[in-house]
Amino acid sequence: MESAIIDLDGTVYRSQTVIPGAREGIELLRDAGVDIVFVTNSSTKTRETCQERLASLGIEASVDDILTSASVTATYVSREYPTATVSTIGSTALDQEFAHTDTKLTADPAEADVLVVGKDRSFDFQTLTHGLRAIESGATFIGTNEDRKVPTDTGTIPGCGALLAAIGYAADRDPDQICGKPHDPMIEVSLDRLGTDPADCMVIGDNPETDIEMGRRAGLTTVLVLTGLVDRTDRRLEAEPADHVVDSLEALSSLL
Repeated sequence: MESAIIDLDGTVYRSQTVIPGAREGIELLRDAGVDIVFVTNSSTKTRETCQERLASLGIEASVDDILTSASVTATYVSREYPTATVSTIGSTALDQEFAHTDTKLTADPAEADVLVVGKDRSFDFQTLTHGLRAIESGATFIGTNEDRKVPTDTGTIPGCGALLAAIGYAADRDPDQICGKPHDPMIEVSLDRLGTDPADCMVIGDNPETDIEMGRRAGLTTVLVLTGLVDRTDRRLEAEPADHVVDSLEALSSLL
């Protein structure tokens, strides 16, 4: 393998804690000459924040080595809807990624040509109403990712997918595009960043529905690590099998 797409949450770290074996596994890959891009479906952290967290855990990476669902969504929207006025539901990180583009943002749902929904920890009835009214006004409905839940130090918490489901149910509308894993925008940007052929690339992550499914769609070698959302008793290991299942990133030595 020449390159690897590595998930962050549940694979490299949980919140502020490095997962045992993660540093060692990343060193193994780099020592073997494998080019790495770190990819996360998080839309609440900027790439700079992810870089700082990795550095605090003893893992070196440049900002260009990191992709988030927020950064990929901003890239996608600015490319596909270059003249659109965009309204966002999400964190300041999402707006900061849009600030790197020439996109015009609005807080008025009636003015929005595109509604972008990311994870919003302050999501409430007013936010739900904002999303509904933007869609009813004709806005294209785009989600950063559709993760059901996310692992943290203190247990799992709802993901962006829960918010998309609430807004979509109110509006009786599915999103027009999801940009994060396992969907095409994330696949295209990841492979473009690595400059690699899918046959020479593997994706490593803890989530069968996002990491492993993205690999399957793109024709990548898939590696599921058991440090996040699933263990060996999970039925998804049979229904959505990965090419390889390992206990942690450190166990990649058996594959290399």
